[in-house]
Amino acid sequence: MTTRYITDEAEQKIVQLLDEWATGCFGTGLSWANLQKAFGYSRQALSANPRIKTKYQEAKQALKALKTRVQKAGSVDSELDRLREENAELKARVVEYEKRFTRWIHNCHKRAINPLDLDEPMGISLKTAARSLDRR
Repeated sequence: MTTRYITDEAEQKIVQLLDEWATGCFGTGLSWANLQKAFGYSRQALSANPRIKTKYQEAKQALKALKTRVQKAGSVDSELDRLREENAELKARVVEYEKRFTRWIHNCHKRAINPLDLDEPMGISLKTAARSLDRR
């Protein structure tokens, strides 16, 4: 700790460093201890300076927002990977269903069944018909 008071020149350098740090180019580990090591002033002296304190708080907020964006990007990437896997599984399932449908059409022709007859609505079951007769 060389001097008790922060000079205007030192204040300008500290503010400039904080502006650069807010962009994330030095990482997200901004602390008063880092500034203390870099410039030799105590945390109390640094935080007592209103301009430095304001820039420090702005830089911390910017870094917090940067961390949030990085975390969101990570979660978006994992969600994208999960959706791609699900999409691949569904495509494989569609291929299986198409193969099954082709087999059914083949078996219909083989047994002389009209494939359009397979799509007719189901008739009333014997049980349902018996119930309706009992109600009369």
